[in-house]
Amino acid sequence: MIVDQPDRRALECSGWRTMLDYTENHLRATDGTLLAVVPRWTAEAERADVTRTRVASATAATRDEAWAQLRQAAIVADLRPYDCANDF
Repeated sequence: MIVDQPDRRALECSGWRTMLDYTENHLRATDGTLLAVVPRWTAEAERADVTRTRVASATAATRDEAWAQLRQAAIVADLRPYDCANDF
């Protein structure tokens, strides 16, 4: 297991606040027998400045995949133009 999380560190160094959540989906047979446990990692980030607040979210099977996907989602959120016409 890698303790270092370069994607998370890059997000936080560029001003994003980050959060990581872990859940398990339990798949069961009709008789209640546990068939599988499916791990889900959800990484979220937000960044606010004077003009707008940006949010990004990603879900993956591993923690590292979630951070990598979140970093890409944050880049897209930064590039998305702000439309103030929808504020009124």
